[in-house]
Amino acid sequence: MIKIVIVDDEQLAIQELTYILSKVSYVEIIGSFTDSKKALQFVLMEEADVVFLDINMPVLNGIQFTDQLRQYGIRTQVIFATAYDDYAIKAFDQNALDYILKPYEPERIYRSLLKVKRNIAPENPIELEKAKYNMTKYPVWRGDKMLLVDIDDILYCEVENNTVTLHTSLDVFELKDCLADLEEQLPSDKFFRTHRSYLVNLSKIIEVSPYFNNTLIIRLEKCKSEIPVSRKYLKHFKSVLNIK
Repeated sequence: MIKIVIVDDEQLAIQELTYILSKVSYVEIIGSFTDSKKALQFVLMEEADVVFLDINMPVLNGIQFTDQLRQYGIRTQVIFATAYDDYAIKAFDQNALDYILKPYEPERIYRSLLKVKRNIAPENPIELEKAKYNMTKYPVWRGDKMLLVDIDDILYCEVENNTVTLHTSLDVFELKDCLADLEEQLPSDKFFRTHRSYLVNLSKIIEVSPYFNNTLIIRLEKCKSEIPVSRKYLKHFKSVLNIK
């Protein structure tokens, strides 16, 4: 579990970030503060893994806050979350893990959390890939029960309105994981990100059709939904399927 502290002098920004983070199963928000000095005292006492930290705050700004952490030898990682892009160089001079601009985009937040996970518990990439390729089941929760879904039964995963769903031909499961997590966890030889909102089981594709703006639409077996392939992923998608 990743322990998180949020520091921002705007309560609405804290609420927005709290809502986005609440969708992630492996994080715990252990504190949130509009007062950066109180936040610093809290972080010095508690073992937070990461602080989401605004830069432009009264009394103690984000750069000063980070300086204080370093002076005390605190290893808590810092992700700057701010409306200003002109502090980026200073932020990375402070060894910030990431720099996120407001308004928040959930997928951007989730990518930052993956960085935190890698820093907290770095994996052996070879062993990790072996484990992924040997996966046969994916755990999902329904109420208080954990169900194990066959990897080969998964058609696609989708994110809509900050909610991630996993689709089989017979059922739909709502997940707490983000789409970026699923992309990392599921075997990369079987699942492909076709769009910022879709992760598709390649073996289930039965039809590929042209769409507007030189993009594509795909259909999957036993599935009525049409899945887009956005321009960002188009070249790689064609390469994987050997489409000329």
